[in-house]
Amino acid sequence: MSAPVAGHRVQVRWKDLDGLGHVNNAVVLTYLEEGRDAFLEACGINRDQYVVGRCSITFLAEIDPSHGDVVVTCVVEEVGRSSLRTRESILATDGGVIVEAEFGLVLWDSETRGSRPITDRERAELTRRSEEVLA
Repeated sequence: MSAPVAGHRVQVRWKDLDGLGHVNNAVVLTYLEEGRDAFLEACGINRDQYVVGRCSITFLAEIDPSHGDVVVTCVVEEVGRSSLRTRESILATDGGVIVEAEFGLVLWDSETRGSRPITDRERAELTRRSEEVLA
């Protein structure tokens, strides 16, 4: 038996399935968002403090009800002044990669309705937590 995979666990729900019996491609974005939100919150960045500027998703296999749960991982690939690039994956509980994704995120100030700089504390946490995931 394999060791459990570290990351954010998401239950595959019946309502997530499409007519082909697997998780709909649009729902995959929600799974990735749930994992990313958990990762960023641990870094001190709430879900209302960033917007998605770009995303690229590669589907390697289908997610079907037999998975039960999947695990979403998120690591930071690059940190800019007000933006960051993440590499995210959806894994089966045995560690097999189902989906690979890359996102460009912009830190957001809801009062000015525009980008805001990444703080030194956020930058340090993003780096530290990404290193933990990769270790």
